Order: sequence, then structure tokens, then C-alpha cells
Amino acid sequence: MNALVGLAFAISRLLLRPFIGAMKYKTVPLAAAAGLDLDPSRPVCYVLPVRSWIDLFALDRICRECGLPRPQRAAANLPQAGKAGYLYLPALLETRLRKTGLSSVLAAAAATAGYDVQIVPVSIFWGRDPGQETSLFRLIFADSVQAGAVRKFLILIANGRNVLANFGLPLSYRNYLQSVADPVRAEKKLTRALHFHFLRARTATLGPTLLRRSVVIRGVLTHPSVRHAIEQEAKEKSLTLAQAETRARACGNEIAADYSAASIRVFERILFRVWNRVFKGVDVHGLERLREIAQSHEILYMPSHRSHADYLLLSYTLYNAGLVAPHIAAGINLNFWPIGGFLRRCGAFYMRRKFSGDALYTAVFRAYVDSLIRRGYSIEFFPEGGRSRTGRLLPPKTGLLAMVAESALRQRVRKVAMVPVFIGYDKVWEVSSYFKELRGGGKQRESAEGLLKATKILGRSYGKAYVSFGEPLILQDAADAALPGWREAFTADHEERPAGFADWVRQLAVDHMRRVNAVAVVNPVGLTACALLAAPMRATDEDELVDQIGHLLELLQPWPDSERLRVPERDAKAALAWAVPIARIQRMAHPWGDLLAAAGRDGVLLTYNRNSIQHLFALPALIARLFRTRGVLSEDAILTGCRALYPFLRTEFFLPWEPADCEAAVRAYLERMLALGLLTRDDDDRILRPQVGSKAFASFAALGRVLGETLERHAMAVLLLAEERRAGVPLPRQKFEDDCRLLAERIAVLTGREAPELFDRALFAGYLDTLIKIGVVAEDANQQLLMTERVERIAERSIELLSDETRQMLLQLLARRVPSAAQAPI
Repeated sequence: MNALVGLAFAISRLLLRPFIGAMKYKTVPLAAAAGLDLDPSRPVCYVLPVRSWIDLFALDRICRECGLPRPQRAAANLPQAGKAGYLYLPALLETRLRKTGLSSVLAAAAATAGYDVQIVPVSIFWGRDPGQETSLFRLIFADSVQAGAVRKFLILIANGRNVLANFGLPLSYRNYLQSVADPVRAEKKLTRALHFHFLRARTATLGPTLLRRSVVIRGVLTHPSVRHAIEQEAKEKSLTLAQAETRARACGNEIAADYSAASIRVFERILFRVWNRVFKGVDVHGLERLREIAQSHEILYMPSHRSHADYLLLSYTLYNAGLVAPHIAAGINLNFWPIGGFLRRCGAFYMRRKFSGDALYTAVFRAYVDSLIRRGYSIEFFPEGGRSRTGRLLPPKTGLLAMVAESALRQRVRKVAMVPVFIGYDKVWEVSSYFKELRGGGKQRESAEGLLKATKILGRSYGKAYVSFGEPLILQDAADAALPGWREAFTADHEERPAGFADWVRQLAVDHMRRVNAVAVVNPVGLTACALLAAPMRATDEDELVDQIGHLLELLQPWPDSERLRVPERDAKAALAWAVPIARIQRMAHPWGDLLAAAGRDGVLLTYNRNSIQHLFALPALIARLFRTRGVLSEDAILTGCRALYPFLRTEFFLPWEPADCEAAVRAYLERMLALGLLTRDDDDRILRPQVGSKAFASFAALGRVLGETLERHAMAVLLLAEERRAGVPLPRQKFEDDCRLLAERIAVLTGREAPELFDRALFAGYLDTLIKIGVVAEDANQQLLMTERVERIAERSIELLSDETRQMLLQLLARRVPSAAQAPI
């Protein structure tokens, strides 16, 4: 009998060799040999989840080409170092009925003193299709753990060009044996662990089984909240129930995705070619922790949003990493021919910019999101609500997060993990249009014509793209910590949200933005931009610029969990060499050494790169700025100055420290700056800045200018408020924000600066919100602002941090301005 099986095995291997040879595959980890880090002195045994010779032949080829030990039949013989074995995982109950290959090997291993084997679970996925419950074609050709020999061959034929081999981390059998003294119990424990591993790996890679779009929409329309909204719509607008339901169905058709694994595969192939034309690589960081959490949790991807490429880049990255591509909340503006339908098949579901006033649409959208969460699909949405036009993170919108959080907390099957994702670029291809918008130009409407124009980017190089995944936050755990009574409130028969839910979501959103900034990618172009734009006239000596970049790299060390930051290039000279051609920095030869400059439009565009990582240097830059007019300061004076301005910096940059922890953070940066020679301490324990003319002074002065425009905006806001307070009348919030923008625009023109982000209205609104939060300004129900006398003291301190030229010009402009009280009609 064994001879016949051996003969059949050999014949099958020979016949299937052409098909296995034509197979195209990827591995997880990407570099399998390095990622598994196998101990060459200990034997290896691969475990496959199902009995399949085709899977085994595929594994053999993959191991051969990846430099891993090739699998050989183990039977009851123990694998030896350099000669790996393989086994099939038995069904859970099979070990109770008879002796299996796994039990034979484990029993022999337990009986051999000192023997250990590295058990490596391997899942082979053919086609990456989770299957569709109502599709006969997919039920036949989609990969399945129940497939017999004939169906497996058909699966090989249909999906052999899209294979993923998922290698689990090696398990030590000896460790299992030591944790459970009885070998039989150790075997059962290991078998259970392997079963759970394979189930979770399949869920993380393929996702839940797909439903037809029509079935999904039908289910949404039967949701109790949607039925109630349909009845209300009919009643309020004098419609029949059938007419109201037809409108609800139209909303569902407008919203719902039409997820297709085949479209995702086509999408991946297209993007592979596009990224290779546009980028010099995609740098990905933090996947290991994400893979681990994806096996046991539903995932909410909440990335920063700087480009339309973000949608594509994140899905491409996840798919390439062996994780299921998520459903993506996209703006309805992207639903245009021909791209709208294709994105819908790649997982996009569309949402309007505003829901207010349309209760039926809101109910349908909420029910659709709820259906995604309940079925276990991963979801991606951008908490900022739109692309950042300045490079900084925008204040988060909470509407969609509130819907997702409520749905997640109502279902009790799997916990939901919020994953912060920082997406960055050496160069964003829309940055020119962003600055036109900031100057007052209209936003370009997405269209087929615009898509054709966008193809011109294929002939340009944009450096690298960067994707960094942060530490997931478990939504249920966050609710346990800060939302009392949520488990009792979110039940099937209770529709009301618990008290404090809205405030909890707002804080959750802000905390999430801080976690995004905490895993920023400190790319070479951003570093160079921070240093070069801080130079007078945006030009400096090359050696001096290298020194400044080096100091910025060293100043990353006090950042909390700085090891989570991705720094692609830690050599200052190499970072500058990478950035010069991408950022189009001009080089001017000079006998005393080359000069580098960011001139004209290129200098303006560099501000976007600087702003994406500026938050990492906010505190050391503020410390340096405090020395602008002083050579010596006491440590207490530095702490006081930083403490006063920290709330504003924390709001603008989403800094991680609580206000109570600000002093400890400032002390940490002081120690780092002292160690670098950017500051010194005298015998009286005072802090001294470097001597004017020294190399250290050049870096120190440039560091202080990193926050120049931020401090200018702050001074404009508080000086305007102080002047209006002296006028003695309430100030409409809208007028204050308009005046801030007009003042900033005027200063930009008079100083000859092309800095459209200087008059970004959203930043002034953020300063005002912080002043209201700390009690310096009050806002009544009519959005009228009332200022306390504290605003006068803050204004006096703020102008001390400005350059002499800016301070004089700002005070002069304000002196000529007519206050609101005088402008009011009599």
C-alpha cells in the first residue's frame, strides 16, 4: 500500500512540475529566511493545515528558492538539522481516533532526551479570494480548505499566478513540553494552537466571505433604523412607503462597495507598475505588530491624508504584505467615470461631505457601516476628513468615527483595533495645487479630464513613499477606561448612546492624531527642508547644512518611544544627497565651499515636507527661540516660557505630552542640547547659548527659526485679541478669523515671502480654541468672543519671540488698523 502511495506521489510530482514551475508567489515575511530567523543547529518541521500534495510541491519550490530547508517526508522519523520534515495538521478529533503523523513525530520527540524541533506552520493561499457565498464559479475555483484533489488542481490552474505563502513564526516543541509535563497534553495543546493559528492567518489574509452587493443592500434596507427612517421619510414628504424605500435603495446603491478579489489583483498589478515609475520605492515600517493584531481583531485603519495616492498606497501595501485590503470610506467626489466603479470594486464605499438634513441617507449609511463591522471586514477612513494642504495633520472630524465606534462597541464577537498610519512622501504630486488653494484659488474638481492630466506624473520622479503603522488601540479597552456604562447602554434593545459618548469620541480622535504623529517617518527631504528653510533667505553653506541636519537627527532621541520613529537615513550627508535632486535644491559653486538654496517656488513647496515632521522638533525649537534676545537664561525661566506656550504647540502639532508632563519633556531636551554642545551650563547653573560666530551657534539659531511662522501666527492672533479687548466690545469669531488671515496675507506680501500656509485659517481657529480651553477667551452662544486681561500679558510675551523686522511690521500694521468697534455702523 505504501509503495502504491509512493508511486502515485512521484507520478503526481512529475505531472504537476510544469504547473508548479509556472507558479508566481509572494511570501510572508517578504524575506522568508531572514524573517523566520531559524536556528540552523536545530531541525525544522513544516506543518500544513490540510493534506494536499499540490500545497506540498508549492512549499518545496518556495523553500528551495528562498534558501529555507526543503521539506522531506517525516513519517515517524525525527527531522534532523539541515533535513527538514513536513506534516499535515490533523483534524481536532482525529487524534482521539487514531495515531497521526503529527502525534507520531511528537511522541518520538518527547521520548528523545534533549531533542527539540522548530515547528513552522505554513499556509498556502491560492488566489487570495475569500469566496462569495452566492457565486458558483468562485465556489469551484476559489481556494478552499475542503477542496479535493480534482478541485485543487482546478484551483492551481485558475490561481497559480497569484499565490501567497504565509510562514508563521517557529514554535519550539521542547518549550511546549516543559510547560505541560504530560506529552499527550502537550500534543493536544500544540494542535489547538496550530488550528487557531491557521484560522486566524486565513482571516487576516483573505477576510470574511463576501456577499453580493445586492444582498448587502437588501440587508441594509431591512435594518430597523432604516425601516424607521423610511416610514418617517414617507410621512414627512407625503410619499408612499414604496417611493421612500426606492429612495433608500438609491442611497444604498450610491454608498455600497462592490468588493472583488479579481479587481484587487488587477489593481495591484497596475499600481506595481505605477509605483515603479513614480517612486524609487515604498518604505514600510511596523508590519510585524500589525500582522499579529490582525489575526485576532477587526482592524480600523485611520491614516494621515496628504494625497489621493493614500487610498491606493495603503491598500497596495497591505495586499503586498499578505493582509486583506480594507473597505475604504471615500468622498463622493471620487465617484466619477471611469475610476469610480473600479474603486468601488476595490473596496471603496462612498460618502457625502455633509449628512445634515437627510435623515434617510444618514440611516442607510450608518446601517451599511454597521453591516461591515458585524461581518468582520477591515475598514479604512481618514479622520482628518480631507487632504492636508499644508503637510500638517488637520483637526479630526468625528462623525464617521462616532458611527464606527458605536457599531464596534455594539457587536461583541471580536474586539476592534484602531491602527494609526503615517503616510508620507519625499514629494507630494498635488502640492502645487494645494498652495494655489491656500492663496484663495478654487479647489479642482475631480473628473475624467483631471485624471488624464494626472498621467503626466508618470514621467517624473517623486522619491520614495513611506507607510508607518503605529501601535493599535483596542476600542473596547479604551471604552472600558473612559466611557462608563457603555456595555449596558450598547445592547440590542437599547438605541441610546451612553452619557459622554460624544466627548469620548472627540478625545479618542485627538488622541489618535497624536498616535499618528508618534510614528512619523523622518525622511531625508523633510529633514533637509527643516534645516534649509530655517536658514536666512533659505540659503546656506553645504557643510553648515549637513551639521544642522545632524543636530536634528540627534534631537529625535528625547521623543517618547523614539524607536518607533522610522528614520530611513541616519547619515546627515547621505540624507542631503538624497534630498537635493528630489527637492530641486540649487547648488552654487563658490571658492569657499558650495552654497545650497531653495529658491522661489521650490522653496515654497519644501514647506510641505518640513511641516510633515516639524512637530518632532517643536520643543527644542521653542527652547532655542527663547534665547533670541538673551545669551543666558535660568532653567526656571526656560521652563516657564515653554509651559506658557506649550498648550498652543500641543494643539497645532498634536504633541504627545500632557501639559503636566511638559516640564519633564523640556528638561529631557535641555539635557540633549547640552550633550550636543548647543547649550552650556555655567558655574551658577544658568543655561548659556553658544558664542556668536561659532559653528554651534549657526545650528542653534537655525533651530530657533524652525518655529518662526508658528510663533508669528500665534503673535498675530493674541495681539489682535488684545487690541479688540481694549476696544471694549464683543468680537464675532468669524471676523476675528478673517482679520487674522488678512493680517497674515499682508505681512507675507510686505516681507516678500511666498508662504501661503502662514495664513491658513484653520491654524488661527486652533489657536482660538486653545485660548478658549485655557480660559483666556470666552465664546457665547452667538459665537461672540470676550477676552480676559490675561490676553494682554500673553500678547506682550509673544512679540518677544519674533524677529525685530517682523515685530516692528506687525505692531505698525496693527496701529494703522481700525478696531471692530470703530468699524461698526452707528
